[in-house]
Amino acid sequence: MVEFEKAGIPTAAILSDGFQDDAIASAKAFGMRGTPFTVVPKVYNNVTVEEAIEQTDPAVDDVVRLLTTRADGYAMESAALAEIGAAAETFEGADQLDALDRFNEAFLDNDWGDGFPLTPPTAERVEEMLGGTTMGGGEVVCLLPPGSGYATVEKIAVNAVMAGCRPEHLPVVIAGAKALSLLDPQDARGFLMSTSANGPLFLVNGPIARELGINSKRAALGPGRQSRVNIVIGRALILTLKNVGHWYPGHLDMDTIGTTRKFPQLVAENEDDTPWEPFHVEQGFPPDASAISVFSTGWEADVGDQGNSTGDGLLRTIAYSCTTGGGSYIANLAGELDDAPRGATLILMAPAHARPIAGDGFTKRSARAFIHAHAKRPARELINNFNVPDKVRVAWKWLYDLSPMEQEKVLLPVQESADRYYIACVGANDRAKDLVFGTNTPATVEIVR
Repeated sequence: MVEFEKAGIPTAAILSDGFQDDAIASAKAFGMRGTPFTVVPKVYNNVTVEEAIEQTDPAVDDVVRLLTTRADGYAMESAALAEIGAAAETFEGADQLDALDRFNEAFLDNDWGDGFPLTPPTAERVEEMLGGTTMGGGEVVCLLPPGSGYATVEKIAVNAVMAGCRPEHLPVVIAGAKALSLLDPQDARGFLMSTSANGPLFLVNGPIARELGINSKRAALGPGRQSRVNIVIGRALILTLKNVGHWYPGHLDMDTIGTTRKFPQLVAENEDDTPWEPFHVEQGFPPDASAISVFSTGWEADVGDQGNSTGDGLLRTIAYSCTTGGGSYIANLAGELDDAPRGATLILMAPAHARPIAGDGFTKRSARAFIHAHAKRPARELINNFNVPDKVRVAWKWLYDLSPMEQEKVLLPVQESADRYYIACVGANDRAKDLVFGTNTPATVEIVR
């Protein structure tokens, strides 16, 4: 639509009710404030053909009007650019605590917070935070999804202050923001703007994890003193996504229900107890480098196998826990010519499981191959979420020629290949519990101080 409007060719979008703010925010984020649209009551994905016709007929006149009105895309672009910039805010109260309460209330009312108390990002605090990096405050780190906001070092530092970070945490937050910008755009839009319950998970590797005290062991994804550093850095990344990437609920974040996985999910890999090479080394970084990886998470499963002690038995249990999602490689949602791999599984494996698996001769590569061979579901289940032939790749349309009973008998892997499984060793070394997440291709960035 953007290029058509810039060329003076009118366009018209048809929105389902409830997505107006999302459309306005998206248009503004992509430099096209005022992109025209009309509204229908329901989402088309879940209505019958008759209901679709019934709700579209009244909108036809509006669509015709929009398509016959001269477009001025450059005027829209100029209007969006004119709004870039922000003024300083001042808060006063009967005393400092009262002023702090007023600050927090105002920031929450504007949706600049996450619901928890914020630390005021005063000029002095931001300047102190900038001391944690050799980069200049005005230096642009990346364009941050989903709204393509310019993430400067200073903007990231402001959000790091609000989250409760210390200056030495800032390089991790900067690298995490850059990692978010390097995700496949289709994946980033999918998990940041989807109506599904998706959220980011950050994995830190290398010496900086130990130096900063990022928890990689017991209760690493839980609240409390043991994970304070995990929480404030993860929180800084979430606030940066909101306030720089325009990831506001109801605008670009269109969750139907939401998920607690959108609160900080940041851990370090337990490199002390892993029997394998760390995740960042698999991604091509030297062992002594520090790095941060970001995964999109779409579902979560707890793996509780305390009866098996062999690599074969443990991997079978993990494989069965990986069958919750899957089938993205069958779907044509991104377009037939888009050959990027879709869908993956992240396994946070406890050392108490990783050690016997490695002890029985499994490398990470062979463990992934074993899981892939055993994580299968009936074809009927895998295609149920996109049970329309037009939404399936050509190579898999034969599934629709089968009867429901035949579809039940055809077992397919939940992921396209063994490479779509990612394994990182996380957790206490005396507890046999793993976590499995649905994900997509991660992005990994070196942390530079």
